[in-house]
Amino acid sequence: MNQVKQALKSRTVRFGVALACLSVLQGFVGFIPANPAIQAATGCVIASLIVVLRYMTTKPISEK
Repeated sequence: MNQVKQALKSRTVRFGVALACLSVLQGFVGFIPANPAIQAATGCVIASLIVVLRYMTTKPISEK
């Protein structure tokens, strides 16, 4: 649980979580006219990549 709290101190991780949530909402609400399943999947992939990239930075999350 402590690792989750440390990770949430990162703006990049918070952005990734928010992007994933918004992508799922887009799939149900449909702000942009497109296939909702593809929009949701694309957003979740982007959010996952942001989190992975955050872990690859020079300053570890544990130092926040």
